[in-house]
Amino acid sequence: MTIGLLLAAAIVAVGDWAAVGRRYFRIEYLLKPLTLVLLIAAAAAADLGAAKVWVLAALAFSLAGDVALVCSDRAAAEPDSALLIGLGSFLLGHVCYLIAFARHGVHGLYLLAGLLVVAGAAALSLPQVLAGARRTGGRQLAIIVAGYAVLLAAMAVFAVGTGTIATALGGLLFLASDTVLGHDRFVRRVPRGPLLVIVSYHAAQLLIVIGLLR
Repeated sequence: MTIGLLLAAAIVAVGDWAAVGRRYFRIEYLLKPLTLVLLIAAAAAADLGAAKVWVLAALAFSLAGDVALVCSDRAAAEPDSALLIGLGSFLLGHVCYLIAFARHGVHGLYLLAGLLVVAGAAALSLPQVLAGARRTGGRQLAIIVAGYAVLLAAMAVFAVGTGTIATALGGLLFLASDTVLGHDRFVRRVPRGPLLVIVSYHAAQLLIVIGLLR
């Protein structure tokens, strides 16, 4: 049952990617949350050990974040409440994932490797995103984005720390997805940015769950 639900989530995700690429917004608004609903069902049916409740919580917060960001006005000059709710939901999701990875088990050398990779990526991209967030929404938004970035980075480090290839890739893809999203929102439009974001985001969620299967 778990494998079937994971396959269903992957198929729906590919449909969502096509909708995003062709700018079929109504289809996107349906398939994006449906992908997470199916992934939540797959995680609920799976044996994830001690990490299970935290994975389910992370996916639920991700679903809430997806819905909020769909409702956000990308063209607005300043961040709206939907964007802030979305950021808050994903922030809580990253906290839950971090705890899930810790419950699954992490290893010192893998944590160090993750820290080096994530620190390098953050040094290259974060200053521009924070500067753009400050220009867009002032110091308060920059602080919110910085806090989010810290938790996102910690989640990615712990994902690598599990030593599980799929989960490690998932954590790094989540980092890449949000990095592209941050540049697209606060720095400059990224060519085919929405498509890059959604593909890496769905792949990240799927890989994280697959890597934690027992």
